Amino acid sequence: MRKIVWLGGGLIVLLGVLVALAFLVDFDSPRLGKALLDEVSAQTGLHIEADGFRLNLVRGLRLDGVRFTTDGPSGRLTVQAASLLAEHRLAPLLHRRVEIDRIVLDQPRIELVTPPEGTPVARPAPAARPVPAPTVAAASAPSQAPAEATVPNGPLLAVDRIWVRNGTLATRTEGAEAPDVEIRGLNVELRDLALEDAPTALQGLHAGGDLHTGEILFGGLRATEGSGKLRLADGHFRLEEFGLKLPQGRFLLGEFDADLNRDPFAYRLALRVDPLDANAVLAAGPGGGFGPGLLVFGANGTGTETRDMSGDGTLSLAAGRLPGSPLFTAMEAVLGRAALKGSAYEPVTVPFRIRENRLHISSFELRTSLLSLGISGWADLAGPLDLKIAVRAPRDAVALVRVPGEILDLVADEGWVTVPLRVTGTPDAPRVTADEEALRAQGKRAASTIVRQQVERGVSRVLGKLFGHH
Repeated sequence: MRKIVWLGGGLIVLLGVLVALAFLVDFDSPRLGKALLDEVSAQTGLHIEADGFRLNLVRGLRLDGVRFTTDGPSGRLTVQAASLLAEHRLAPLLHRRVEIDRIVLDQPRIELVTPPEGTPVARPAPAARPVPAPTVAAASAPSQAPAEATVPNGPLLAVDRIWVRNGTLATRTEGAEAPDVEIRGLNVELRDLALEDAPTALQGLHAGGDLHTGEILFGGLRATEGSGKLRLADGHFRLEEFGLKLPQGRFLLGEFDADLNRDPFAYRLALRVDPLDANAVLAAGPGGGFGPGLLVFGANGTGTETRDMSGDGTLSLAAGRLPGSPLFTAMEAVLGRAALKGSAYEPVTVPFRIRENRLHISSFELRTSLLSLGISGWADLAGPLDLKIAVRAPRDAVALVRVPGEILDLVADEGWVTVPLRVTGTPDAPRVTADEEALRAQGKRAASTIVRQQVERGVSRVLGKLFGHH
C-alpha cells in the first residue's frame, strides 16, 4: 500500500513537472515559426522575417528581430522591431480558438524612404486579395445551417488590444542621411478591434485608441509631450484632440483625417496654436516684443511631401512692440530717420495661404505709434522671401539715401509720405531696398497734378477778370 502511495505521489509530481514545463518553458521551434510567418506573408502580401521564434502556452507567442519591407507609390516602407509578443488566453486555446489579450510590438523603427522630388515611382502590381477567414462575429452569430457546417476548419483568431511600445517613426528622402520628420518615443494602444469583411483588410479594420509621442523633430522644430485619440475605420486614420508642446506655444490638432485607401494617401487637417510665441516664429530675436499670437490653419494634401499641401489660415497678434529683428533693423537703415524698433503697434490679423511649399501673405496693414506698414508678398518654406511694404510715415521721419528730398517733398500729402519698399533675401538676412522707380512715378504724377492745378487757377483768374469777377 505504501509503495502504491509513493508511486501515486511520484506520478503526480512527475505530471506537475511536465505541466510546468509545458506551460512555463519557452519552446523554440524554427519550423513552426517559419510556417507561421509564411502564412502571414501569404495573407498580407508582405515578406516578413524574424530572427527567433518562441512559444509559451501561458504567455503566448514571441518573435524576435521582426522585419519587413514593402514598396509603394509613396516610397519604400521598412519596419524593424526588437520583438513582437502575442499574449493569448489559455482556456479558449484548448477549444481551438486563439483569443489574444494583446499584441505588443516592442521598439519598432518604421521608416518611409521617399524618392527625390520629380522622380517617378513605379506603382507595384496589386496583389490578389486572399479569401477572408470566418470573422469572430460570424462564428458567434446564431446559425441557420446544421451545426456541422459552422465548425471552422482551423482555429479562429480574436485580438483584444494592440500596443506599439517605444517606437520611432521617420520619413526620409532617398539619398539623404537625416530624416525629414522623426517621431521618437511613439506609444500607441488600439482597443475594440474588429475585422469586418471588406475589399481590403485595411478597410475592414475598425479600432480606437490612444497615441502618445515623446518628441517630434521636423527640420529645426522640436515638439514634445504629444497625446491624443485615434480611430481606424473604412481605411481612414483619424487623429482627434491631439495636443503637443512646441517652443512657440501649445499646439492642438483639432482634426487629422488620412484616407489610406489612396496611395499616396490623402489627408485633411485643422490645427490651432494658442497662445503662439510670435517672437520665435517670426525671427524676432532675443527680447522680441510681439504680443501673444493665435494661429488657425486648415489644409488638404497627399503623401508626405509638404509641396503637395494646400491650406489657408490666419495669424492674429495681440498688441505689443516691434522687435529689433533683422527685418525692422534693415528697414530703419533704408528709411533714414524712422525708428521702428520698440514702436508700439495695434492688434493685427494676417491672412495667409500655403501653395506648393510657399507661404503667400495677403495684404494687411500694421499700424504703429509712428507710422503704418502695408505688407503683402510670399515666403518660401525653404527660406527665400519676396515682400512688398508700403511705409506711410511723416515726411520728416524719412530720408532715403538714393532718392532726392525734392521727390519726397513732391509726393508728400499733408506732411505724410508713402515709401514703397522691396524685401528679398531670407528672414535671417533680409535685403531691403526702396522702389525708386515707383517713387519717381509718384513724383511725376504729383508734378502733373500741381501743374494742372496751377493752370486751372491761372485760367480761373483770367476768366474772372474777363467776366468782371474779383
